[in-house]
Formats: sequence, C-alpha cells, structure tokens
Amino acid sequence: MRRPPLQLLLFAFWLTTTASSFADALKPHEVRDLHYGEVLFHFYQEDYFTAITHVMVAQEQERLEHHRAESELLLGGLQLSYGMLDQAESQFNRLLNQETDAELHDRIWYYLTKVAYQRGRYQKAFSTLQEIDEPRDKVIRAELAVLGANVRMALGRDYEAAETLKKTKAPDGWEEYLRINRGIALLRAGKIEEGRETLDKLGQKGADSEELRALRDRANLGLGYELLRAGDAEQAREYLNRVRLQGPYMQAALLGAGWADAERGDYEKALTPWLELLKLASYEAPVQEAHLAVPYAFTQLGDSKRSIHFYEQAIGYFDEEQQQLDAAISAVKSGVLVSLLSQAETGVSGGWLHPNPTLEGVPSGRYLVDVLSGHGFQESLKDYRDLGYLENILGEWLKNIGLYYDMVDARRLAYEQRTPLIRERLSRNEADTLHQRWQEYRSWIETQRASGDPLNLATGKEKQQWKTLEDVREKLGALPVQSRVQAMQDKARWLQGILYWNIQSEYKTRIWDVEKQLGELEAPVNEALAKQQQVTEALETVKAGFDGYDQRIEALRARIQALLPQIHTARSNASEHLQRLALAELETRRQRLVSYRSQARYALARSYDQLARHGEEQP
Repeated sequence: MRRPPLQLLLFAFWLTTTASSFADALKPHEVRDLHYGEVLFHFYQEDYFTAITHVMVAQEQERLEHHRAESELLLGGLQLSYGMLDQAESQFNRLLNQETDAELHDRIWYYLTKVAYQRGRYQKAFSTLQEIDEPRDKVIRAELAVLGANVRMALGRDYEAAETLKKTKAPDGWEEYLRINRGIALLRAGKIEEGRETLDKLGQKGADSEELRALRDRANLGLGYELLRAGDAEQAREYLNRVRLQGPYMQAALLGAGWADAERGDYEKALTPWLELLKLASYEAPVQEAHLAVPYAFTQLGDSKRSIHFYEQAIGYFDEEQQQLDAAISAVKSGVLVSLLSQAETGVSGGWLHPNPTLEGVPSGRYLVDVLSGHGFQESLKDYRDLGYLENILGEWLKNIGLYYDMVDARRLAYEQRTPLIRERLSRNEADTLHQRWQEYRSWIETQRASGDPLNLATGKEKQQWKTLEDVREKLGALPVQSRVQAMQDKARWLQGILYWNIQSEYKTRIWDVEKQLGELEAPVNEALAKQQQVTEALETVKAGFDGYDQRIEALRARIQALLPQIHTARSNASEHLQRLALAELETRRQRLVSYRSQARYALARSYDQLARHGEEQP
C-alpha cells in the first residue's frame, strides 16, 4: 500500500512568502531620504528588480544618508528572494560589523538563519537562531517559532520543535498554522496520542475560508494515514471521513478510507470509495492505486471473475497511461517544454511570465501541468525566467545605448552654440554691477541715517511740490512789498512747513522701509554673484565632461556585451536543469506505472491459475 510520506504534510507557511511579517518590520516610521522612498515604492509594488537597481544606484551616489543600514538590509532581503544566497549572506554579515540597533541585529540574524535553512545547513541555522532576542510583536514571535520548529525537525529534534510551538502564543490568524506544525512534529517524534489530540482539535474546528478548510482537511488526512501506519484502522477511518469530497485531498482520503476498511477485513465496504476513484478521469497516484485495490478486494471476497475483469481493465488503463507518459517524456526531451516556457514570457515591459500560460498542443500536457506545479520546479523556473528577464533588459539597453551618444552629442552641440552668447553676457559683469549698486545704496542709507535730513527720503511727488513752493517763494520775493504779496508769502511758507512736517514725521518709517528692502535684496544679489561664478566654472568643466561620458558609455557597452553571453549560458543551463527535473518526475511516474502494471499482470495470472485449479470457466 503506497501512502504519502509524513514530511509532505508539513505546512511550512513562512517559506511561501517573499516578504515575511518579520521582514515587514523593515518599514521605516519616517522616510527621510527621497531616493529611499522611491526604492520603497517599487518594493511594495513588488517590482523587485527596479527596487534593487534603484537602491544600488542610490548607494553608489551616496543619497541614502538617513537610511544606510535599512537600505543594506533591504538589498540583502531582495537578493535572498532572488536566490542570491552568497551575496545575501555577505550583505548581512557586513551589517553585523556595523553599529546598529538591537532590532536591526535581530532582523539580520533572522535572514542569516533563513539563508542557512534554505541551503540545508540546519546546525548553522539553529546556531544563528539563538542570536535572535524574543521579539515583542506576537506575529513575529509566531513566525520565528515556525522557523525554529522547521530547523529543529530538520535536525531530528521533533519533540523539541513541538515544545517550542506549544510555548508560542498564537496571534490572530496563526493558531491553525502553529497547531498543525506542532501536531506533525509530535507525530514524527512518536507521540502519536498527543499528536492526534492536537490535530484532532484542528480537524474538527470550523473554518470560514478556503485556506483554513484545506488546512483542516490536511490535518485530518495526515492524522488518518498516521493512524493507519499505527494499525488503528477504525480511528483512521473516522478522521479520513472528515476530509471534504470537494477539496484537494479528496482522492487521497478516498484511497485511505478504503484501506482502513480493508485493514478491518471489510473489503465490501472498501470497494465503495475505491470504485468512486475509478470513476474519476484522473491520473493521480490514488486513482492509479485504486485500479489495483479494486480487483484485490474482489479477490479477497472470492469473486474471481470480477477480480479478473478489473485487473484486465487496470492493465489497459496502465498501458494507456504509460503511452501518455512516454509521449510526455519525448516532448520534454525534444525541448517542447522549454519552448513553451519561452512562449509564455512577455518581455521586458509586460512582466516576467504570462499569467495564464497554456499547454495546448503539447503531448500529454496534463502530466506537465503537474510537474510545473511542483515547488522544486517552480523555484528553478523562477531562476530561468529571472535570467530571461535580465537577458531582455540587457538586450534593450544594448540596443538603446546609442541614444546616450545622441544625448551627449546634443549637449555638446548646445554647448558650442550657446557658449559664445553666455560668455558675451558674462563679460558685462551684470551681477557685479548689481552688487556694486546695492553696496552704493547701502552706503547712502548709512550716510542718510547719520545726516538726518528727511527731505532726502521724500517721494517724487513731494519733491515736486517742495520745488514748486520754492519757486513760488522766489517769485513772490521779487515782487514789490505789498500786503497782498505778504499774505501770499506767508501762505507759501505755511504750506512748505506743512509739507516738511509730513515728510519729517514719516522719516523713521521711511528709512526703516528702505533698509528692509535693501536687506531683502541682499540674498538675491549674492545668489546672482554665485550663479555667475557657477556658470563661469561650468563653462570650463562641461566640455571636459563630454569625453568622460563617451568613455563611461563605451565601458557600459563593453560590460553589457560581456554579461550577455554569461546570462545566455546560465539560462541554457537553467533550461537543461528544468528539463532534467521534468524528466525525473515523469520517469518516476513511469516507473510507478510499470510497477503497477507488473503487479496487475502478476495478479491476473494468479487469478487465472486459481480458476484453472478449481476447474472454472475463464471469463
């Protein structure tokens, strides 16, 4: 009886996300550098390639003054998500040599633990895990507990892993994940009763989402198969009955339910779930095994004719499935799988992979769908499509690099056309003249404050009125002395006195206004002087910069041309690795079918032999 290994039932939730809740603690409370804000924008848009390039450019240009450590940690996390384990580990180790706060140190140790775990260095992962202080956040504590449990189970310390999960307080949404991991750890540790009790609570608990319902089904399925191994078929049947018939584990549950009945000797009852499996148009292992289990049950019931009928049906089914698998293997060997993946890619602007690639026209595509959905294949596929994306990006950059030459030529032409006009304008020394005039006004106002003559601050209209009155008095003084003339002189003197009074009464206000306006003009005048100096210096340095740009562009061209063959080679290796993975999985399926077919033929021959010995007529 073929049953799924217990390790396949482990729910390693923390590995399924690129940015875990622990990594989410990276979010700064305040973004103080504009370029870091731009990096975070692309990061939270899940545009990780752009985020990596922008953070590296910002670091090179030293524009992350307030977020150096955080940007280094973010870069390491992105490298880790791309599978660049060496670079990520080196990045994190560099950060540990810097003076960083305790929270940042914990995040670095967390990532180093994850790198070690992904590389299979479980003892090192366990050591680095000890460097992390217990966080205050419940979600982060739960995530670290799951990580620690996986590390301990990888080291064979299953009961210790279960105890670690038991001590962890589950935050909202984490209770089910902690419980199933703890239950599986207990089962692996040989604590069958305790593990059953833990998983039993999860298996009976209601679920309001498809994810939790699938988790509940998985708990019941795992517990049912573990009890079958332990010889408790009756209890196993009870748990397998809880698995939904509309869920993803239905086929495995039906197969296990039949074996639970068979273990108790009730082969007639076992036929009910097994015959249901035969009705399914499926190529999964439970259905294939059911083709052997059904005639086996009839043999145990003593119904040789039906046993022979279903063994012959099984042989025909296995032959057909083997032909389909052989066709699938030939298709993979011919390169159709890699060709399909290449067609699914959409290029630089459209993303990395078409969201709905199809297997239409591919022989036995249903087997390839199953292979494509495997975790190992998906990880390798991710590397393959990342390399394809980089190859497209570099190809586009190489194709468009001539534009940079055009930009430099345009700037050089603009320099040659505009420089004479700019030099002619600079020769006028307008900023110096403006500054000199400002200084003259400043000296004048200081002199005026010392002299105290209010008439110097009279308005144009007031000066015109004062001159008019002076002219009137002068003309009146030239006339013969008469009472009428005397009255007019007195009136002119009176008007002039009133005008002087008005000007003198506003003198302090006027001199304060002038000083204020001069003060406000000081900064623009100095800025004009600085700009004039900058333009003068730029004229001497810009032309020299053109030659530097030519060299940099040519260096970039050479670098891209050197990288493209390396990426092409790496991508070819990745495609070959994908092909090997697919062939290995398909060959495993083929060998299983060959084994099933051999068993069916041997059982069929034995059934015919029994009929012959009893003198019964062959069907």
